[in-house]
Amino acid sequence: LVKQAEWVEYKIQIYSYDDAPQKVKKYAKLISKRYNLNLVEFSNRKQLLSYIDEMFDLLNKTYNKLQSFVPIQTYQVKHYKEKYISYINPKYIKCITDKSDKLIAFAITMPSFSKALKKANGSLYPFGFYHILRALKKNDCAAFYLIGIDPAFQNKGVTAILFDSIQKMFNQQGVSEVETNPELEENNAIQLLWKNYEHKLHKRRRTYRKVIS
Repeated sequence: LVKQAEWVEYKIQIYSYDDAPQKVKKYAKLISKRYNLNLVEFSNRKQLLSYIDEMFDLLNKTYNKLQSFVPIQTYQVKHYKEKYISYINPKYIKCITDKSDKLIAFAITMPSFSKALKKANGSLYPFGFYHILRALKKNDCAAFYLIGIDPAFQNKGVTAILFDSIQKMFNQQGVSEVETNPELEENNAIQLLWKNYEHKLHKRRRTYRKVIS
């Protein structure tokens, strides 16, 4: 067997806003003004729904060069919207639009369900739903699922706007720690996003292959 691919996951500590990296705060204001960008935040799921299709389109553009990426199809988007939108806390999702109101970046975070799923012991009934709903409303740990940035705006500091907004939201929600989703080890662009924050690599996942002749 030989190594095919490897993914890494990080735990990131969340500061109070006063202690958050000044560099991120400074660049958030500077980049917004330089490129005439607007931060879009959501207070309910109805507002969020109008951006979902654009977010999936942007996701395909962001990750289409990674070795394990498979484009998300229209029927999958429809399925995700129908099945998972009710479990989303819209405050945890941030978007950025340009001066023409075109979506150019987004970040999806969620309250972590790890502890809730462990308490549910693999079953939603009779009390599993209670643990999940409770995790949605009161949770000191979050999960960083996805970040998408239009190729035209990559390496221009746009993530500072997203992180500054997420930092404020996490402080308001009482979140003190975030876990990233699995990231390909060669995806240096994503891993560099955490450089301004205290972070620790805590998981590795690896796939192997064997040529059978």
